[in-house]
Amino acid sequence: MRVLRFADHYDLLSALVERSPTELQRRDLQRNQELQRWLALDAGQPVGAVTAFQRPDERTFLQFICREAGAYEPLAEAATTELGRPLHTVVDESNQEILEVLIEAGFATELTMERFEVPFDPALRILQRAWTPAAYRMHPADSVDRDALFELDNAIRGLVPGTDGWRGDRAMFEDELAEAPPFDPAAYLVAIHEPTGAYAGLVRIWRNPAGPRLGLIGVLPEHRGVPIAAALLRHALEAAADWGYDAFLTETSPENQSTYPLMRRLGAESRGRFHQLVRQ
Repeated sequence: MRVLRFADHYDLLSALVERSPTELQRRDLQRNQELQRWLALDAGQPVGAVTAFQRPDERTFLQFICREAGAYEPLAEAATTELGRPLHTVVDESNQEILEVLIEAGFATELTMERFEVPFDPALRILQRAWTPAAYRMHPADSVDRDALFELDNAIRGLVPGTDGWRGDRAMFEDELAEAPPFDPAAYLVAIHEPTGAYAGLVRIWRNPAGPRLGLIGVLPEHRGVPIAAALLRHALEAAADWGYDAFLTETSPENQSTYPLMRRLGAESRGRFHQLVRQ
């Protein structure tokens, strides 16, 4: 098996992913990053590919597309050798064969995430007594200062297991707020400490075509002495419950000592787990 550094080999890639070379090239041109990709060939035929993506927390993630299990290790080795940094990837726990192949290729689990489906009715019943502390107010995201909201978003993401070190891209952040739906300010709320004007926490539920998805909820450590998170979630869920769905989706790590127990208390139903892996 031979690994080839990708350089306009769209005909080979097309045979692997069953999309036209023109479509693949157009999608690559839309990316905001330098293209980093490798192809695995067996007897001259493509059997696997891996593309590297840089995330705002400075982690580099690999996206594999492989027809043969034997393609994973040489592709990972080629990417590691050239990039010279730890590389991450994600695999569903139900895909045990691929998980084992990746472990044999030198990857190890660094974070486990669990997917949840949470019915609105029981969640809102549990949260019905959640109250907004007197010194705080909940504001829709389209009515607050964008610079302060961007900094709050970065700070809270940096407290979430698996995204520590996050420094978001401002253009991407603005694009998220401009896309409606899924952006709906009724369910993207910011808690502000009124006496000081400090941004304390946020919650956002995306209005996705497949159904509401809780994307992030968090409160800065200096404001955790009062029940802001529960109040944020209650108001956001009340808004999202009017979108015509019975439940919302989310995912969180069992290591997240605030969000994971909260989802369990709200009657969340597990929809499986996936692993974030790293190859040093």
